[in-house]
Amino acid sequence: MTTSRPSSTTSWPEPRRRRLLGGVVATARLAGLSLLRGRRGIWLALVSLLPLTWVVVAMFVAGSGIKGGFGFLELLSTLYFPRIDLFVALFIGCAALGEEMEGKTLPYLLVRPVPRSALLLGRWIAGGVNAGVLLGGAFVVAYLATVGQMGGRALLDDLPLLGHALAALWLSLAAYSAFFILLSVVVKWPLLVGLAVLFLWEEWAAAMPGTMARFTVLHHVYTLLAHWTGEPTWRALAVPQGDPLLASAKSLQVVAGVAGVSLVLALWRFRKKAYLV
Repeated sequence: MTTSRPSSTTSWPEPRRRRLLGGVVATARLAGLSLLRGRRGIWLALVSLLPLTWVVVAMFVAGSGIKGGFGFLELLSTLYFPRIDLFVALFIGCAALGEEMEGKTLPYLLVRPVPRSALLLGRWIAGGVNAGVLLGGAFVVAYLATVGQMGGRALLDDLPLLGHALAALWLSLAAYSAFFILLSVVVKWPLLVGLAVLFLWEEWAAAMPGTMARFTVLHHVYTLLAHWTGEPTWRALAVPQGDPLLASAKSLQVVAGVAGVSLVLALWRFRKKAYLV
């Protein structure tokens, strides 16, 4: 009597139902960087590198100074964090589950031997990783294009600026990806709702005086960067009216809270909703 072993080419090698952690890992691993493939990946890559045209044009304009650590901070504070990052995170976050819903392939994923919760959490991780890889690469290229003009020593001296920017990027993507996963589960047009939330609330409210800005993820990203780097650029964005900075631990709690609450609500809705072919 012979026993058969599952083929190594199958996506789910074990016939038994996976537990939550194993299902999350398997889902994220199988998704990989698939959200960056095809036209969407090319288009988002172009969007991510679009601010570099400012650097290139500045090289041919007398007296222009988009270079060095100051130039890198200027790119991040005026284009990347308030606009490019939000835009890329929106499209990738909504696509993490949204493309399966629109393509009517989600019911086939739901028959896989993993809990629904694991499928959603795995897709959330995959969405954050895809956005982080793309935007993180853009940050590195922007750093080389601006600080690199000042020489190799400047690249080493200003390296903490890049490290702190990447850390803030990944933290913000954890919250944004969770929120966009929630949108894709609860609303019919998550991209439209997401655009309204990001550009009619996040960017606008983050620049408002008083406590209104504290209801945005962007404010807490700026607050963390102000604490980590001590740069006046981030402090001016976090507290434009010169108010006291919120404690970094509090901002971390808010960002984590946005991610956690969004995931809990998304899981609750995703587990109850029926998805039919």
